[in-house]
Amino acid sequence: MNLNWFYFHCVLALVIIVTDANGTLEPAVNKFEQSIGLYTPPDSSYAEVPYYIPPIEEVDSTFILPDRLKIKNK
Repeated sequence: MNLNWFYFHCVLALVIIVTDANGTLEPAVNKFEQSIGLYTPPDSSYAEVPYYIPPIEEVDSTFILPDRLKIKNK
């Protein structure tokens, strides 16, 4: 059998993992996208996620447990 494709994919995966760990993968991909005309700069108009609403009260999710394991109300 010809295992060249298998070895090629293994080496390519290792290269991607190492470049990502070194922090050089994203700049390299951005540079490649710019060279072929597909690059879109990230949208920086949002400081944080606009649709997230943090919880304002604690929810007792122990209602499904047996009585001996439920949280006792004070």
